[in-house]
Amino acid sequence: MRPSFDDLSYFAEVATTLNFSRAAHRLGITQPSMSAAIKRLEQSFNTQLVIRSRNGVKLTRSGAALAKHSRKFMADWEQLQANVIRAGTDMLGTFSIGCHPSVALYTLPRLLPALKDKYPNVKLNLVHDLSRKITEQVVGFEIDFGLVINPIQHPDLVIHKLFLDEVTLWRGTNFDAVAKTDERVILYCDPNLKQSQALLKAIDLTHFQVEHSNNLEVIACLVAKGIGLGILPQRVAKKSSEPLHRYEHNDAMVIDELCLIHRFDIQNSTVSHNLKQEIKAVLSEPPD
Repeated sequence: MRPSFDDLSYFAEVATTLNFSRAAHRLGITQPSMSAAIKRLEQSFNTQLVIRSRNGVKLTRSGAALAKHSRKFMADWEQLQANVIRAGTDMLGTFSIGCHPSVALYTLPRLLPALKDKYPNVKLNLVHDLSRKITEQVVGFEIDFGLVINPIQHPDLVIHKLFLDEVTLWRGTNFDAVAKTDERVILYCDPNLKQSQALLKAIDLTHFQVEHSNNLEVIACLVAKGIGLGILPQRVAKKSSEPLHRYEHNDAMVIDELCLIHRFDIQNSTVSHNLKQEIKAVLSEPPD
C-alpha cells in the first residue's frame, strides 16, 4: 500500500516528539497504526527513517531530511486548502459572460456597474456571438454565464427567464416619402437569426427586396435614415439614435425571451451563486 498524506503527518509528529507513544497519543491513534504508517513511508522511500531506542526515537539522516521537507509540504498543503476554500467562498475570481452584441448593448451598461460596485474583486470577461453559439459554449464549459435569446433546453443547463422582447418590422420617421416610389422596398435583416427567418416566412415579400446585414445596429441606422425597413427586436429599435416606428402595414411578430443560463454542475460556489442572484436582480426588470 502506498503511503498517504496522513502517513506523512504521523511521521512529522514522531519527528517532533521523538516518541512513538506520545505522538500516537497526541494524534488520537494507536501506536500500531503509527508504526504501520512509518513502515509504509520507509518502504516507499526504500530507506530507514527512524531508529528506536529505550529513550525514544532518533531520526536517521534520511528521516531528518524527510522531516524538514514534510513540514514545508504540509504548510504548503494547508495554504493550498485555504486558497481553494477561499476561491469558493470569497467574492473574487474570474468569470465569463457571453451574449449577442445587441443584447450586450441594452443589458451590460446596466448590469456591469452593479456587479463591479458590489463585487470589485471579481474579473468579468465578455464574449459576444449568436445566442445559440453562446449556449453551445456554456454547455461546452467555455463560458460561465450566458445572456441568451430563446435558449434551447439542454439537460446540463439551468435556465433563468428574465424578460420578453418583440421582433417585427420597423421604419424610420421619413419612410413614407421613400415608400411612394414604384421600386420594391428594401427590407434589411440578419439572415442568421431564427427570428428573421420566421418573419420572412410569415410576411408577403412581393413588395420587398430583402438585403442582409449581420449587425442589428447597422440595420437600425439604415432604417433610421429612411433607406428601407428592418427586422429588429424592439429593444434594439428603441436604442436607435433616431426614432424608429413599427411598420403599420405588418402584423407579423416573433416573441423573444432573454434568459440567464449556466451549467448546473459547475456554478455552485458562493461567488457563482451571488453573481447569479445579482444578475437576476438587476435584469429582472427589462431596460427602458
